Amino acid sequence: MNAIALSRASTALLLGCSLLAPLAQADTQVVKYGNLVANAVVATPLLAQDSLVVDTFTTERGALSQTTTFTVGDGVEYFSGNAAWLVNTANDFGPRLTGVNIDLFDATNTLLQSDTFVGVLGGFAHSTFGGLLGPGTYTMVASGAGIRDSLLDISLTMAVPEPGTYAMLLAGLAVVGLGLWRRRSGMANDGDRWQMMRFQPVTPA
Repeated sequence: MNAIALSRASTALLLGCSLLAPLAQADTQVVKYGNLVANAVVATPLLAQDSLVVDTFTTERGALSQTTTFTVGDGVEYFSGNAAWLVNTANDFGPRLTGVNIDLFDATNTLLQSDTFVGVLGGFAHSTFGGLLGPGTYTMVASGAGIRDSLLDISLTMAVPEPGTYAMLLAGLAVVGLGLWRRRSGMANDGDRWQMMRFQPVTPA
């Protein structure tokens, strides 16, 4: 592929990818907890690309039981989430939260998702969770035990594959594919013509 063809292909690909940029500004809803046992209701529905952040810091000790209820708006089809909490060792003096578990329930109190522990890095334990999630009302429950001060952060991000976005991306990729096909087709035809000219039998005079 020559430089001109590569330039055209790159331009088309960049055009297709640029069309993936979200058209609406994403919103972030933040819930702050200062107690181990607490609950909150997020009034504004979460739409595609919106995030919910639950931030906890407390000096209380004892059982962690936090319930956060939120609503997902039309168009959302799945979500991704992660959590991080401080797990300083028993001999340290910093926050120490143990046995953390995060569950997501629907309006009928059916368990939909639970977080999966990933590991500990820099004194923070990490977990992730995610999956299909359509419009409706949901409750996220965080449980565990605060041995000393407790610090816990949870974030959820709503996502949706928009048909219009995919159509525009596919259009951009189609331009790239068409350019490559025409380029290769042209090279093949040129090669065939060259072969025909080279091996055409000479007619005796």
